[in-house]
Amino acid sequence: MNYLFTRKKFSGLTKVLFCIFTFPLILSTTYADTLVMQETRVDQVWDEYGLSGDGVIIAILDRGIDYEHIDFRNPDGSTRILYIYDMYDPTGANAPGNIYGVGTIFSEADINTALTSGNRLPTRDAVGHGTPTAGIAGGNGRASNGLYQGVAPNARFIIVKMATEGSPAHGNEPAEAAQPLGDIEKAMDFVLDKAGEENKPVVLLANFGSIGGPTDGTSDFAQAIDARFGPGKPGVVFVNGTGDDGGADNHAASTITQGQSIDLNISKATAGFLRFSLWYSDQDRFDIELIGPNGSLGNYTAPDNSTRDTQTGTNYTYYHNGREVDFFRATSASREILIDFTGPATDYTIRITGAAITDGSFHASLNPSNIFGSSPNAFTSFVEAGSSIWYGATAQYNIAPNSYVVRQNWTDIDGFSRTFPGNENGFGSLWTGSSIGPTYDGRLGTTVSVPGNTNIGAYGVRSYFNTLRFNVIQDGNDPYGTLGAVSGAAPVLTGIIALMLEADSTLDASQIKDILQRTARADNFTGTVPNPTWGYGKVDAYAALTEVINPTSISQDEFLNILGNFKTAPNPFESRTEISFDLQKIFEAKISIYNLQGQEIDILHKGILTPGEQRFGWEASEHPPGMYILRLEIEGKSVNRKVIKR
Repeated sequence: MNYLFTRKKFSGLTKVLFCIFTFPLILSTTYADTLVMQETRVDQVWDEYGLSGDGVIIAILDRGIDYEHIDFRNPDGSTRILYIYDMYDPTGANAPGNIYGVGTIFSEADINTALTSGNRLPTRDAVGHGTPTAGIAGGNGRASNGLYQGVAPNARFIIVKMATEGSPAHGNEPAEAAQPLGDIEKAMDFVLDKAGEENKPVVLLANFGSIGGPTDGTSDFAQAIDARFGPGKPGVVFVNGTGDDGGADNHAASTITQGQSIDLNISKATAGFLRFSLWYSDQDRFDIELIGPNGSLGNYTAPDNSTRDTQTGTNYTYYHNGREVDFFRATSASREILIDFTGPATDYTIRITGAAITDGSFHASLNPSNIFGSSPNAFTSFVEAGSSIWYGATAQYNIAPNSYVVRQNWTDIDGFSRTFPGNENGFGSLWTGSSIGPTYDGRLGTTVSVPGNTNIGAYGVRSYFNTLRFNVIQDGNDPYGTLGAVSGAAPVLTGIIALMLEADSTLDASQIKDILQRTARADNFTGTVPNPTWGYGKVDAYAALTEVINPTSISQDEFLNILGNFKTAPNPFESRTEISFDLQKIFEAKISIYNLQGQEIDILHKGILTPGEQRFGWEASEHPPGMYILRLEIEGKSVNRKVIKR
C-alpha cells in the first residue's frame, strides 16, 4: 500500500526495560500495520486532511537509531534526521557548538557525509529499541513500499541517545555496556534549542522507564518536564509511557498508627537485583526492622529530614532518606526508604513501626517485578492494585499513554507464528503489563490508551533486536520487526501529536492533552471513562484532528483573549467602520450586524477563520444613522459591540 501526501498546512533513578517474548502458535495472521492506522483512524486523517507530519520535528529520546535505514532517508538518499545527540560518546563534549558539556552532536551534514562516504558515525542503536520507536512514529516506509510507514511519515527527526541497558556482542558488533540514564534536562534542552533554531514545532518521546520513585509529579524528572511544557508554551509536547509494570503485585500501601508495627512481606522470587522503594510523609518517622530467612538483618531508626541513613549487609544495601536528601530530589514533603537486594531468591519481611505519626500513610513498590516470569517478585501483604505507573510519567503536563492489544500474533522471518504475553487477552483488551494509575497524589496517571501490542517498525540492521529472528517479521528483510508493550504504543501517539502540531503549531501540551482526552472513545473494554486504567479511553486520531481543524468548542480563556483585542474604528463613524481582532488557531466564526429591533441586517463573515490578524469592514452607507449591534460568534460563544453611525 502506498500513500501519497499533499502538503496541506492548517495555519493556525530508573531501570530501563525492554521486553522480547516468543510463543509459537498456529493461527492465521495479518501483519500489515494498516491494523494500527485503522484502529486509531490515522488512515482517515491521511485521506481527508492530507496530514503527514510535514513541518514538524519528532524527537526520540531512546537507545539511538540506525540512521542508515532507508525509512529515515529521503528519495535522494539524504537523511531525514536533523541531529543525533549521543550522550554516551564523550569525544565531542567540548566541541564548538556543544553547550551542554556532555556527549557528541552529529549534524544533518555529518549524517549525510557518513551516508555518502560509507564511513560510519561512531553512534549506533546497539540494542535496537530506538529504531522501531522512530519508525512507528514517523518512518516513511520506503523499505516496504509504504506498508510499514509511521504515523507522521514526512516529519523530521532529532535523535537523543540517552538510555541503554546494554547489549551483548552479536555478529560483527561489539557488546555495549549498560549505562545510567542520561541527563534528561540536557536532553530536553538540546531538542528544544534545535527545534527553536529550525522554527518548527516538536514532540518529544522518552521511550523508557519503570516502576519506582515518587509517582506524585514531584520528582526532578517530572519537574523538569513541567518547567518546559504546558500552558503558554506553544508547539512543544512531551510524551512518555506509563510503564510496563502493571498486572503484578508490585504495589503495597497502608496507613500505620503511632506505636503500631506491621509486616510488609516480599517474595523475592528471582535471583539477582530487586529494589524496594517506599515513600511516606516527612511529618512521620518510621523505624525499620529488616528480616531475612535467617532472622533479623538490622533494626534501623528513622533519621531526621536532612539526613540519610545508609546500612549494608549480606545481599542488601539500605537507605533511609529524609525529605531534603531523597534520591529523586522530590519537591513533595516526603521521606524515602530504598533497599537494594541482591543474591538468591528468598523471602524478606520489612517490619515498619510508627515511631512518630501524624499522617501514617505510605506507598511502596518493587522493581523489577518480573511480571512474565514463572515466579514474579511480589508483595504478599498489604497489596494494593494500581499505582504501577512510572514516576517520570506523572508530570502535570506530559502525555502518558498505556497499551492495548491490536495484533495478537505475527509470522516471523522463518515462517513461525509468534505472539506476545498478554496478547491472549484479545484484540482491543488492555495489555496485561501496562502500568496504570492512580498516581500517589490521586490523579488518573494515564492520559489515553493506544494500540501497542504488537506493532511493527524499522529494525536496525546492526542491532541486537535484529538477531532475534522470532521478532523479525516474515516480510521484514529490509528489516522490520516487532515492538510491543507500552514502548509500542507511545510512538503511535507521538506520531498522532505530530499531525496535530502540523494542523496547528500554536497548540501547547495542555491543549493537546485536553483534545486527546475529550476525543478518546470508550467501549466495552474501557468501561466508563475516565478511569486510572484506561485514562479517558482509546485514542481517536481522526476525532482529535477534526477537533483541531474544526473545533467544536472554544475555551473561556481563548474567548477572553479574543475579546481583549476585538476593536471597531472609527466609532462613531460616517459610512464605514473597520472591525479587527486576532486569532491563535482555526475557528468557525460569524460576524454580523443587528439593528435595535434584533433583526440581522448584514453578515460580514460566516465560516472558517485561520490564525492571525482578522480585518473586516462594514459599509453602512445604505443604512440610516443610529445605533447598531456588531456581534461576533465563535463556537457557541458570542460578544456584542455597540457601533454608532452618524
